Amino acid sequence: MRVDSLEALYKYYMNDIYQYLLRLSGHPQTAEDLLHDTFVKAYEYLESYQGETVRPWLFRVAHNIYVDWYRREKRQIQTDPTILIELNPSVDPGPERLVLLKEGFDTWIEVSKLLPEKSRQILLLRDYYEFSYKEIAEILNISVSSVKITLYRARQKIREVIRDEL
Repeated sequence: MRVDSLEALYKYYMNDIYQYLLRLSGHPQTAEDLLHDTFVKAYEYLESYQGETVRPWLFRVAHNIYVDWYRREKRQIQTDPTILIELNPSVDPGPERLVLLKEGFDTWIEVSKLLPEKSRQILLLRDYYEFSYKEIAEILNISVSSVKITLYRARQKIREVIRDEL
């Protein structure tokens, strides 16, 4: 991969990766810093890039950057859902994503705080970014079966909490 290719990838994927990092970190400035670090790291690994699918590769780099940051910070992350909804109004999110963003997002944020970090990440990658199980496994460096099991348990937990609130 050449440097000009990385610039094109940055322009094409920066918004998706920024939104992913914002949803994980909950802070716009932190997400911007992590986005920058993601593409710096991608640049450092240009020589070792093996031609795998680019989108999951970049998300894996972003995920690893986030995990490193999270371990360093060790702080409770607060999320402002209004920032998340207004990030990119030009993108048509589709009906399921629209419900997630508008009606259920506040509830999703509150309920997701009850889940382990890995469960939240898997839910976000699957339900919002619509990655396949295989792609999520590659991004998080876990097995496909682990993705499926974690996703199933996370959804069950969310259903239980929402059912109890009704």
